[in-house]
Amino acid sequence: MQKTLSVLSVVASLGLGSTFADEAASTNKAPVSVTESTTVTNKITLKAVKADSEEKTAEDGKASNAVDGNPDTIWHTQWQDASPAHPHEIIIELSEPATIKGFTYLPRQGDSENGMIKDFEFFVSDDGKEFGEPVKKDAFASGKDKKTITFEPKKCQYVKLKALSEINGEAWTSAAEIGVVFADQGSSK
Repeated sequence: MQKTLSVLSVVASLGLGSTFADEAASTNKAPVSVTESTTVTNKITLKAVKADSEEKTAEDGKASNAVDGNPDTIWHTQWQDASPAHPHEIIIELSEPATIKGFTYLPRQGDSENGMIKDFEFFVSDDGKEFGEPVKKDAFASGKDKKTITFEPKKCQYVKLKALSEINGEAWTSAAEIGVVFADQGSSK
């Protein structure tokens, strides 16, 4: 049975070529290491490895929720005691290099829109450190449906989703699921 590859994804840098820790330091944000992974598609697993922010005090908003295959869990940036401003990013590692032609973003489901990404940049990398220029920069349409974004096929082992703004102009970012679209198949489910 095929499961969704979720990526948070995600969360993505501006392509400055610096390491995630350097970027976090320059924005006064501490990187968050994440070690959980689950979702499998095409026999490749996704693992959230870094996020600039997570809410773990008031709710279970850890970054790994964006790649757990469960649309009822979410990655949510911190909102208890502090609300770090955009941009927010998540880096996801594929268990092996693969050629992808896009990604999917499922906003949080339910009544709240808090953290729903509006403007974004998406990056790919071989080593998880050097991301270069975004392969896609755009804005998501409103609504809670799964969004599929495509671009020219790229081989990579890491992806980064950088949220530049939130649908209602707030400081947060959230995602129920983030997945990749393999070049040799349709979108991840």
